[in-house]
Amino acid sequence: MSESTRTKKAIAKSLKKLTQEKAFDKIAIKDITEGCGINRQTFYYHFQDKYELLTWIYYEELCRDNLLDMNFDNWSDKLHNAIVIMKEEKTFYLNTIKNAEEYISQFLMKMAEDILNQAINKLDEAKKISPEERAFCSRFFAHGLTGMTLEWAESGMKEDVDLICERMITMFEGIKRAVFSK
Repeated sequence: MSESTRTKKAIAKSLKKLTQEKAFDKIAIKDITEGCGINRQTFYYHFQDKYELLTWIYYEELCRDNLLDMNFDNWSDKLHNAIVIMKEEKTFYLNTIKNAEEYISQFLMKMAEDILNQAINKLDEAKKISPEERAFCSRFFAHGLTGMTLEWAESGMKEDVDLICERMITMFEGIKRAVFSK
């Protein structure tokens, strides 16, 4: 692991620890840097602000490993893995979603839309649907996936992870049949 990655992980760990005690919107860069024993300049070398740090954490924990080698046979497992991670780190995710919901929503929407667009492109190799229909489908499901994930988190992550994932998978399969059964 590179020194840069180690430093980023230390900064992320500091933020995550702070979210156990304070609301995300009340955490200052100074709090984060003191928590991991670095100076502000080092923080700003790696991240523009705490929102970029937050994006990095979400990407590293929920997306990076789950995007690698994703395909139609394993995407439901990848979704399940991401939801389990959120549940295991419940306090961090609840705190950041509650205090930076719009930012998190935009990030998750972008990630979901990109993933779904790739999936639709693979499903529709024969080009049965137009680029506009593809974009609409990916946005539609991305809104649903993001909205339901945020709603689940905001309600305290009480609903069973397997049940949430099963319902999302059922919806995606329904959309897939509706779009590609032309």
